[in-house]
Amino acid sequence: MAEAQPSKKRGGHAYGRRILQLSNTAEEGELCLYTGHSLGRFSTHSMRYDSHQACTRCVASAREGRMSFDIDRLLKKHRKRALKFWSQVDLGAPDDCWDWNGCINKRTKQPQFSWRRHGIASSTQHHPQRVAMWFTWGDLGYTGVKTTCGNKYCCNPFHLIPQNVGVFVDHDSYLESFEIACELHTLKQQIAEYVLEEALKEQEKLDATDELNAREDLMLNPDTGFGERFQAVVTDMLAGRHVAQMNSDQEGLHRAPTDNDENPTEEF
Repeated sequence: MAEAQPSKKRGGHAYGRRILQLSNTAEEGELCLYTGHSLGRFSTHSMRYDSHQACTRCVASAREGRMSFDIDRLLKKHRKRALKFWSQVDLGAPDDCWDWNGCINKRTKQPQFSWRRHGIASSTQHHPQRVAMWFTWGDLGYTGVKTTCGNKYCCNPFHLIPQNVGVFVDHDSYLESFEIACELHTLKQQIAEYVLEEALKEQEKLDATDELNAREDLMLNPDTGFGERFQAVVTDMLAGRHVAQMNSDQEGLHRAPTDNDENPTEEF
């Protein structure tokens, strides 16, 4: 019997091929979201099935029915994004629907979450249900996902079943699992801390913006005396926020972001 080779046929959009059966051949792909799934200790690649770009280790875990809410299992660079995602989900009881409270496309009325996943999908907007699958069932690429409740806004992983993977689902064992209950309780605490930290950062930005606006009014006011101007300049230089001390590439309060990866659009 000839050795299995990766499929050479790539036509169509990635999400258009999600209904196909998972292949039995794998190739080097993008690094998995989870720790310990790389090819080596210092490797930046993981083995993924060539048909759906699903991590082979995550597929094996999902087939055994292993689902987790543990944020610490993710790579450090993805933990904040996971907290941002779950902060936009109405976490409730395991039997209830967890509605999506984030961005909804005004044109298509579809929920979406902004995330640029290089090597996985060319789109920067993903359905929250697929993102919830990535953060619980595993990094299954653009594998299709269906809900048992029929609610397109539901992001409850207990209601999500990855398609064409052969996932073993035993809802009774999940609901009675003490480990999953502890992970879910810890996740809710982490989300509360994340929301508080983001609110404090936003308040600091608003305070800094008000201070800058007041300083601009002071400097541009023709009635301002030389002593007040000199004192303002010296104070800014000692604080390291004078215009002569800022780098042109440095992110500022009055500069627009150069990448809209974190800002979902309405057209995509």
